[in-house]
Amino acid sequence: MKASISKNKEPKEPLYTLLSVIVLIIIWNIAANIVDREILIPSPASTLKELIRIISSPNFITSLINTLKRALIGFVFALGAGVSLGMMGGFSRPIYYLLRPIILVNKAVPTMAMILLALIWLQSEKAPILVGFVVIFPVIYESVVQGIRNVDIKIVEMMDIYHIGIIDKFMDLYIPSISSYLYGAMSSAMGLNLKIIIAAEVLSQPRISMGTNFQIERASLNTAGVFAWSLITIVLAAMLEQIIEVAKKHKD
Repeated sequence: MKASISKNKEPKEPLYTLLSVIVLIIIWNIAANIVDREILIPSPASTLKELIRIISSPNFITSLINTLKRALIGFVFALGAGVSLGMMGGFSRPIYYLLRPIILVNKAVPTMAMILLALIWLQSEKAPILVGFVVIFPVIYESVVQGIRNVDIKIVEMMDIYHIGIIDKFMDLYIPSISSYLYGAMSSAMGLNLKIIIAAEVLSQPRISMGTNFQIERASLNTAGVFAWSLITIVLAAMLEQIIEVAKKHKD
């Protein structure tokens, strides 16, 4: 019954998404017509023109690759550190409280302050990676800790009664619980990381990147160009999040 209901719902999801996009474009066009100043709110048509110009430019693919490379490196480091330290913090209260100040500092430090510090400490090519790592590491760490803490204690006690081995207990009980929290965190962290990396690139100005192109369009007062790069960022973030969703469905 549940399967048939979900099957009926699935085909409608792309339709609702398409409808939402159309409504947003209509609102955008109305707002652009009311303001009637391209430098403030460019029309969808002029943004589309800029989008075509940007996509056909020779540095477009290189910009995407450089930014995505930084985003993936930061994500992989944050994932590795978040999972390993999250497991230590989840299973051990003393380690959790030892790590707590570091996590709180990571969460509390303003992103702009972190970008400026990273620029002081590192080269412009590497600074965005550090910023992305610092921002998404607590998200992944907390998800792993929550996955371990929310395991049903009664099932753990039952496994102890039946002398289930530590490895079997970990694989059959803790890994599924951690995965359910971790995939959700990875999905949101992936998109967030891309946005943070681009924000850091806007200030650090690495040689060829999406953030650098944002800054060039801003300096030229080409608002349609900024909108076009924003659309590209949204599409990329959605694609990255979709990859995580597909991986999650494949696992299930």
